[in-house]
Amino acid sequence: MELPGRRERPFSSGRFPGLLLATLVLQLSSFSDACEAPPTFEAMELIGKPKPYYKVGERVDYKCKKGYFYIPPLATHSICDRNHTWLPVSDDGCYREMCPHIQDPVNGEAILVNGSYEFGSELHFICNEGYYLIGKDILYCELKDTVAIWSGKPPLCEKILCTPPPKIKNGRHTFSEVEVFEYLDAVTYSCDPAPGPDPFSLIGESMIYCGNNSTWSHAAPECKVVKCRFPVVENGKQISGFGKKFYYKATVMFECDKGYYLNGSDKIVCESNSTWDPPVPKCLK
Repeated sequence: MELPGRRERPFSSGRFPGLLLATLVLQLSSFSDACEAPPTFEAMELIGKPKPYYKVGERVDYKCKKGYFYIPPLATHSICDRNHTWLPVSDDGCYREMCPHIQDPVNGEAILVNGSYEFGSELHFICNEGYYLIGKDILYCELKDTVAIWSGKPPLCEKILCTPPPKIKNGRHTFSEVEVFEYLDAVTYSCDPAPGPDPFSLIGESMIYCGNNSTWSHAAPECKVVKCRFPVVENGKQISGFGKKFYYKATVMFECDKGYYLNGSDKIVCESNSTWDPPVPKCLK
């Protein structure tokens, strides 16, 4: 007889854990007879959404990812095998999209950094000696939507040219009639005859040449009178560089008389400001 207000449960507390265990065993049996998620790749992706497990004999198909294209005959699918693993498959049939080939610039060279035109690669440009680059020296192969394109236009190599070098006061340079100088073209400066008793000295480089960046290798020299005072050392004497007048770059050497020592340098040079460098030494007791 059923007690009032009490209803019979569909499963007794003793039967429910057994039922739960049986369900779990059934599920484990189903999973053990299946494959887990299929492998992933750098260059190709699964068609459709992946599932947590796949039945034996079930097939999955792949396609090349964005930026890659397929070249047969390698398979792009796999099948869940009886041993619950996927049959071998690889993304070796998917190749990176490539940028168009770019030729060497005239009077220059294009260098592939990684040896290919695949997107992600770099192309470096250099010019031959005597030419300079107009444009970017590096282009990048980039992916735009599904197409690989270069990041800019190829540069050009133009011949290095210089305008005429500066004219100087009291002097001149060779090829003064030339209006355009090419790379490594050189001119030589010289000073005019001086109107007075002392000659002009050439201060700086006598020869300069048209160099990189269309600039001259050195600043233009200067022509002026440089004359240092006659060097006198008490208790000493001059041993080289004798002369009545001492002009630019004149070099003199000294030694002291017996019983005296030299205070300063034994060699001095007449510099462009008409002074001795180092200063004239002294002979001290």
